[in-house]
Amino acid sequence: MTNSVNDNNYFPQLDSLRAIAVILVIISHWFTHEQILNRYTSNGILGVTLFFVLSGFLITGILMRSKQQVESGASIRAAFKVFYIRRALRIFPVYYLLLILLLIFNLSDIRDNFWWHFFYASNFYFWLKEAFGGSLSHLWSLSVEEQFYICWPAILLFSPRKYLPTILVSGIILSVLFRYQITTDQNELGRILMPGSLDSFCIGGLLAYGRLYHNKWYQQYVKYRSLFVLFSFLLLILVHTPFFNNAGKYFYVSFYFLLISVAFGIQIDRVADTVNTPVISVILNNRVLLYIGKISYGVYLFHNFIPYLYSINLPSFLQPASMYIAQAVRFVLLIGLASSSWYLFERPILRLKDKFVFDKLPNAKLISS
Repeated sequence: MTNSVNDNNYFPQLDSLRAIAVILVIISHWFTHEQILNRYTSNGILGVTLFFVLSGFLITGILMRSKQQVESGASIRAAFKVFYIRRALRIFPVYYLLLILLLIFNLSDIRDNFWWHFFYASNFYFWLKEAFGGSLSHLWSLSVEEQFYICWPAILLFSPRKYLPTILVSGIILSVLFRYQITTDQNELGRILMPGSLDSFCIGGLLAYGRLYHNKWYQQYVKYRSLFVLFSFLLLILVHTPFFNNAGKYFYVSFYFLLISVAFGIQIDRVADTVNTPVISVILNNRVLLYIGKISYGVYLFHNFIPYLYSINLPSFLQPASMYIAQAVRFVLLIGLASSSWYLFERPILRLKDKFVFDKLPNAKLISS
């Protein structure tokens, strides 16, 4: 849920996808399931899954570039060092600042579970509780991402290149099986554990690998990509039909996330190309979306606290639209808070990343994050 930076392989359109993802999550958390914006789609699941596939796509891309350097004689120790320092500079400062402020003011009863969130174990905490935790509930996905960052570099950098597609496909299959096995009638939250979300990361990673090495399967995929893009839209429609919803809880939990991850992976791979349809280009090059995407980490971190910190009392003649007016005001406040965090705190720290750069290969066609 962090933003891409610098070099010629940066695709700004992916920032717009981040903006769309975080807006979906906000809609899920700020509106009830009875309201029309949340009535027909699982917006929170869609938004978080899009974030996960994006992370798999980008992080695998970064690590594959580092792997190329290591295969050319660069230090694998340096590859690990640069990766983790750059990730830490992006993720830790504002996250821990938020936790400290919450602890000082004891918001959301964080003192009862502070260490779970401090060590990026929020997802385990909610799984063991068999319930989410109010305004802290969104931190589970950040824990999943951090756990992914911990293990993924070793897997990619130490594994022989020829085995990586097999590893990625195996991760997808194992994730689906994990969700099926861990889901119970009492607890459906096994999906929030890292293995339960691994298929989203691996689908993004598989497409990043294919873009770099242009394997035969990827060449065939690109040849018919327009059909796959259409297929992805059909998948998103399918998983929100009564037929799929009524197919059984175990089937639904096992395959719902897989199918939407496939759909999002196809879309992300298409958007990462420099040539898009006029409609997609207009949407993804929209300045508002690009800006929200740039500050999306702060938007995601802070969004769940805004409704608890700010309430609105409107005149009686505005009551029919009060919910939407209130949420619009809250959204403006959220963007202001995230913007302040970005310019005053996050961006100055991110400038330190320039001191930790793994030497670039001149012809590596990947994305940086």
